Amino acid sequence: MGNSLFDYNTWLDKMRGSPLWSFLWMLGDATEPHFHKSLLGGIGVLAGSVIAYLLDRKGSRFRMTPISYGFGQIWPWIFAAAFLSMGIVTILFGALRIEGDAWSATFVPYVSVASAVILLYGGRIEVLLTGAILGAVFTTPATIFIRNELLFPHGLPGVIGSVSGMWIGGIFVFEICRFLPWMKRQPLTDLSPAQVAGEIPISEYKHLHPNQYFVRRMLADYSEPMFVGNELAGACLIIGSLISWLLNPLHPIYGTGLFPACLLSQILTGAIAMYVYWDGWMDNDFFPTFVPVVSVAPAMVLLFGGSMPVILISAVLGALSCPALALMINEKIPPHWHGMVGFTGSMAICSFGATVFLRYLFMAFPGLLG
Repeated sequence: MGNSLFDYNTWLDKMRGSPLWSFLWMLGDATEPHFHKSLLGGIGVLAGSVIAYLLDRKGSRFRMTPISYGFGQIWPWIFAAAFLSMGIVTILFGALRIEGDAWSATFVPYVSVASAVILLYGGRIEVLLTGAILGAVFTTPATIFIRNELLFPHGLPGVIGSVSGMWIGGIFVFEICRFLPWMKRQPLTDLSPAQVAGEIPISEYKHLHPNQYFVRRMLADYSEPMFVGNELAGACLIIGSLISWLLNPLHPIYGTGLFPACLLSQILTGAIAMYVYWDGWMDNDFFPTFVPVVSVAPAMVLLFGGSMPVILISAVLGALSCPALALMINEKIPPHWHGMVGFTGSMAICSFGATVFLRYLFMAFPGLLG
């Protein structure tokens, strides 16, 4: 390992005054939901998503899980809306630095509102622009306020603010869209892909090859926050982030050097969630096991350090609580809200609960911190 790649602090400093570094920052934002903040990881997940999309369009049996929940034709619209929204936020807020917080939540609309609006209203230019602009305007400012006014004064992790900005901003945007005359709901059923010759449908594959499906689904969960849900994209994200860490350990995960602990916590969380909620995947086309992978466990590693007790306890807490709570919330939301409200809402609640639990646990047993 060495310093063949720039470190995080260099990246953070230079992105404020350079369009090129700002663009590189945006590429790294593609891994922010995973706390990786890795340039090569961001390039990896984007490249993997493009490959998955092209294989899906060609009807290749190597496409793995059909991209974007089987609505692969709409993925370019999802990506364009998300990337445009992130670009708007980077221009508006990327250089903003509030005292005590050198980081800005430029990634927030990329994995929330803009893409959700496309999935609700279809792939049209007016929908793309509406989702991208409103997503940028409502999510990141909410995140900045919550982080700096409510969380940091009480020593709570910033992830609560990031995901709260998503669900709070999402609710505002979804309600506004109801009253915009050009925003008409468009069902996506007509975009479902045709069956590929020689391919075993996922609905059958998971019963015929449960062990392989277990691993494949864990990889696909890595690309779920980007509304991709494909193994190729998830694997490319992990490989890219790993290469970034090998090139410079102070490049990913905000220069903390905690990338191995973060990755281990996510793998354990994903495996435990898949095991505990296995029947959910067997009985349904989708189950939110990805939720704790990008919230509780890595957030606790950043807050409390990378000791094995932190990794193990936070992995169990997140895996058990997040998926169930996400489902509970989404069962209650109105039909014109996207399920991202429940996903991100459960991330916020469970991250808060895990923080409080671990704080008192480590006060009572400080030796667990290593």
